Amino acid sequence: MRLLSVFVLVSLAEMAAFLWVGSQIGFAWALGIALATAVIGAFLVKREGLSTLGRIKARMNAGQVPGRELSDGAAILVAGAFLMSPGFITDTIGFLLLVPSVRTRVHRVLSRRVTARFNVFVPGNRSRAAEPVIIDVEAID
Repeated sequence: MRLLSVFVLVSLAEMAAFLWVGSQIGFAWALGIALATAVIGAFLVKREGLSTLGRIKARMNAGQVPGRELSDGAAILVAGAFLMSPGFITDTIGFLLLVPSVRTRVHRVLSRRVTARFNVFVPGNRSRAAEPVIIDVEAID
C-alpha cells in the first residue's frame, strides 16, 4: 500500500511540475526538455555503467570484493530508470545519482543502515564469533 501511495504521489508531483514548467516556458519547450533529458540521460547512464563495470572486473581480477562498485552499479541502474521515466523531478534525481560524490554519500548512508540492521560477517574477523564451529566427520573407505 505504501509503494502504491509513493507511485501516485510521484505521478501527481510530476504532472504538477510539468504543467508549471509548461506554463512558464511553453508546452513545446517543456516537452523538448523532457525528451532531451531522456536522451542525454541514456548516454550518461551507458557511459557511467560501462566505467563501473570495468572497475568491477578490475576488482574481481585482483581477488577483491567489488562492494562499492556494485553499490555504484545499483545507483546507476536506478538513475537510468528515473531518467527514462518522463518528468522533471525523476530526471533531477536520476542526474544526481550519476554524480560520483552523490553516489558516495548514498553508499555511506545505505551501508550504515544495512550494517545497523544486520549482523555482518567479515571473513578473518573472529572477534564476533563466540565459539569456533567444530565439524566432526568420518572417512568412508
